[in-house]
Amino acid sequence: MILSRFGDVDAAEGHLRLALDIHDLDRRRIRAIVLADLGGARLRQGDVDGALATWHDFLDCADGIRSVKVQAALQDMRVRLRRYTGVPEAQELREQAARISNESRCQLCQ
Repeated sequence: MILSRFGDVDAAEGHLRLALDIHDLDRRRIRAIVLADLGGARLRQGDVDGALATWHDFLDCADGIRSVKVQAALQDMRVRLRRYTGVPEAQELREQAARISNESRCQLCQ
């Protein structure tokens, strides 16, 4: 993600995909965070469909995880998707992210 912050989104995407492939990231929290970052990188590249597909995988992975970083990634994704109100899949992802975020907060309160 440092590469992404320096503006080299292509290299950032490559490294994130490599992390998923090499390490197979079987720890759900880490895998979820990498998928969230990869979705953001794809969106910055202008690949809306790729971002939506990656964020769909992120949400599947993030469901049930209680983590501050996952919560931040959920919020970041929801904010980024606000620009795509006319895209039904983007709205579905925002709603699913809100549900996951609310469920995680409720679990933290117990």
